[in-house]
Amino acid sequence: MRILVVCGAGASSTFVAQRVRHAAHARGTDISAVAGTEQSLPIDLDAADVVLVGPHLEHSLEGIRRDAAVRGVVTVLLPPDIFGDRDGTRTLALIDAALATDPSDGKDTPMPEVSRTIRIGSSNGLHARPAKLFAQAVKDAGIPITISKGASAPVNAASILGVISLGAEKGDYVTLTADGDAADSVLDTLAELLTTDHDE
Repeated sequence: MRILVVCGAGASSTFVAQRVRHAAHARGTDISAVAGTEQSLPIDLDAADVVLVGPHLEHSLEGIRRDAAVRGVVTVLLPPDIFGDRDGTRTLALIDAALATDPSDGKDTPMPEVSRTIRIGSSNGLHARPAKLFAQAVKDAGIPITISKGASAPVNAASILGVISLGAEKGDYVTLTADGDAADSVLDTLAELLTTDHDE
């Protein structure tokens, strides 16, 4: 899991990222956490699963949440006193809670999921060109979508780097999972894209 921390208050985001990495390591959870800026968000979101937004950026939360949702990234607004979380455990608990609930309404009801298992059709697998076409189609779909191969952890399907990191070759099977009312039709479209040989 990849955490992006954007606090907008000097080195605060770096401290939060370091502490949540420490807390995750102590718990045996495999995550990466990096600090970013509001200006770099359009690029940084492509490589994130969760974005932590500092209280100083609450005025920008609606726009950040909208951009994150298109990429399937969960948004968490950090409370004003979060910088007192010296060991990162409270921040990690906020991440856990956000991932366990529907971030659009804050209720403790899991979002409905739809999955498709698809065989890769491109002769050279999901390398840069087909991965870029696929990730762009996911972004255009406007709903959260993940992709996984075998027992590997799901990655954000809107992230080109995440898709390439799966190492999916021709004939490999990948699983797409989506949330939302349009999930069925979106996954049908994406399945067709993945089964097409873009290397012909």
